[in-house]
Amino acid sequence: MEQPREYKEFFIDKNSNTYAETLEAYGLANLIDEILLRSNAGNRKVEIFDKGLYYQIKPSQSITEEMLLKLSYFQVIKFLKKEANTQVPNDIGNNFYDYPNQKKEFDEIKKRKNEISTDKNLSAEEKKEKLRTLQNQFESEFGKKLDEAFDVYKNMVGNPYTGYVKAHSILHNNQKQFSKLLNEILTFYSTIPNVVQKINRGFKIDEKLTAQQLYSPNQGKGLNQYKANNANMTNLDSYWVQELMKISGALQMMICQYVKVGSSYDLKIFVPEYKHILWSKAKELMLEFKRHLKSVSPVKLDILNILNFSVNFIQRSEEFTGKLKNTINGIHSVYQKDLGQNKAVANIAFLEVPEFIEINDRKSANEWIEILNSQKSIISSIKEQGDAIQGLLAYRNFLSGGDLQSFFKFCNWYSVYLMQALDKDQYYIKPFKIETLNLFYMNMDNQSLNLCEIIANKGFEAVAQAIRKSTVSLQYTPKDTRKFEIRYGLAQELQNKSKSKLDLATFIGEFIATYNAETAKVVEKNGGKSFRANVKDEELKEFFCLLDKHPSRLIGALLASYGFALKAKEVKEEETEDLTEENE
Repeated sequence: MEQPREYKEFFIDKNSNTYAETLEAYGLANLIDEILLRSNAGNRKVEIFDKGLYYQIKPSQSITEEMLLKLSYFQVIKFLKKEANTQVPNDIGNNFYDYPNQKKEFDEIKKRKNEISTDKNLSAEEKKEKLRTLQNQFESEFGKKLDEAFDVYKNMVGNPYTGYVKAHSILHNNQKQFSKLLNEILTFYSTIPNVVQKINRGFKIDEKLTAQQLYSPNQGKGLNQYKANNANMTNLDSYWVQELMKISGALQMMICQYVKVGSSYDLKIFVPEYKHILWSKAKELMLEFKRHLKSVSPVKLDILNILNFSVNFIQRSEEFTGKLKNTINGIHSVYQKDLGQNKAVANIAFLEVPEFIEINDRKSANEWIEILNSQKSIISSIKEQGDAIQGLLAYRNFLSGGDLQSFFKFCNWYSVYLMQALDKDQYYIKPFKIETLNLFYMNMDNQSLNLCEIIANKGFEAVAQAIRKSTVSLQYTPKDTRKFEIRYGLAQELQNKSKSKLDLATFIGEFIATYNAETAKVVEKNGGKSFRANVKDEELKEFFCLLDKHPSRLIGALLASYGFALKAKEVKEEETEDLTEENE
């Protein structure tokens, strides 16, 4: 006699190199958690592990066939009401996704934002305050009155809807066979590799569902094979169990955000991937992350999502120590191009979380939160157009690849961008804060770079201050009280001259000579009153000694960081322009 099955752990093969199997794992974890909840399992836990070639899911206690037999039917994925006149199954009450109603709620928020933004009777400050109040209301209602899965299922009411309804109906139309179907799901994932078995159910279901591009980005219509094998433009079929789990996982852990490109809106899809996480923790993090989402331009969206996700994790994981990378692999990213009637996958990528973030205690955790929030503030204000795209790409490379040279490249670009923006009184473009830069470079330091030695050097500090007092400090000084001329073009010159030690030494020597002469002239003109400090000979010598020991590009990049930064108290706290962005 066959022994009753007991399920202790589960496995999900990785085959596609996309987020498809990640969604599958999340969907299965959600199902297992629901089974344990409805079986009154005490202190239930469901853990997800990334084992490289597959995911492993371990519940805190085994699931038995007896447990499954005792379960009453429940929706593994909620029914999705597409239109106001869509017939909802009678036996589910209000437990369904109401797309038309939720669309009205979200549209109303967008309408109110637009009304505030375009109200000519409101001052700029009044607009900011009203938008902030509206944003706070949105965040308080998100996950309650406003459905946290709306961004996902609003992309399911198009082409994927037929497949969604079929997936829902397999279980809903066979409620008397619910335990058998649950057994089929759990059995499929109980061994590795996952193999579809021939099953004699005694009743019929649609075993194959059409694979949808939204959940399986490499299996949509068109190019869905590694090698071209025919000219057929149809979608591929998928085993119903896998497709159901992907849909469930998408509703729990997918992020869909629109980006405006020209007159159309493209879609960016994100799915986080963990090395090891409790399912309850993953859901908590996702809810909080989605609460603060804003729709911006494509490269900025990648950057801000990595920054926000990292900050969110650190803030909500008080016991966590170690490298962030040891828990979070990163975020899957898919770009779908709008083609009018449909969208086509244009890019599949993976954004790694910063390798360099390491938490030792709450002090270092708070430091990293401050650093990341500060850099987020700077990135948020950049307009993604023209050469700004190259600057943003450099920062994204730094963030996802941990390449400090890319950060230096960003700093060189940003110093020029900042000067140009401040010249136009665009004070929402913010300089780096010196205090936060100090924290950042101290946390990024290693024996080969010796960053702390450089930034603490008296000569370096004096030269950086001289650059600052010739540029951004003056731009933050009212024109009628400025005693010195702004040195436009200094940022670009610094970047060009940093290519060799001789060029940089000559450039800095000439700059400081001019700087000191101008300072002395103003002192003489104002009856001996000094408005800025000279760079002393000893300080300049210290700087040249430093330059002898370190690469010129490194010194130049650090000068670009500090020379165009300000102390926190000097920075005008202008609101960034992203307050009016849509919560898509």
